[in-house]
Amino acid sequence: MGRAGAVRARSAVGPARPVAPLLRVLAVVAATLALGHWAAGPVTRAEAAATAAAARWCGLTSARQLPGTDLVHGFHGHQPFFIRISPSCSALTVAAACAGVSLLVLGGSLRRRLVGAAAAAALFTAANLARLVAVLWVGQDYGIPTMVGFHDWGGTLWSYLMLLLAVLLMVALRIERRAGEAS
Repeated sequence: MGRAGAVRARSAVGPARPVAPLLRVLAVVAATLALGHWAAGPVTRAEAAATAAAARWCGLTSARQLPGTDLVHGFHGHQPFFIRISPSCSALTVAAACAGVSLLVLGGSLRRRLVGAAAAAALFTAANLARLVAVLWVGQDYGIPTMVGFHDWGGTLWSYLMLLLAVLLMVALRIERRAGEAS
């Protein structure tokens, strides 16, 4: 029992500064929402243009951007359909949230945090563009009801998978290799 006096009492509440991590998370949420509100218009217009260009590059030759964030996609034998790239379809808020988490919540050097933010945002933006083109493709091949179902269910699952991969990428970029390990 001589060692009992050497053991320091631990607080059952948690770390000594539990407010700081919470404030960083709240700052990420606030910045993400503000950015999403402020930049939604220009970003969704750019995403609509990129989606139309990528769709044509993938062989969907009748996909076109209309003024603003609307796309029209017409195909033989069917009525053309219109798609609006809304802020909820945009990669902006999730990419901004990933960047905020990388910069403010996860640890590591500034260089690693910046690389993680850029890599996660680029991954999610590219994956979202692929999702939007896939929605157009499904609409062309299977019709509008199937396209809507694919957008709602397949797109949601795809987005969650890409978010998981973005988070894993951000964490993986923080793992430092030890000098003695060979890769």
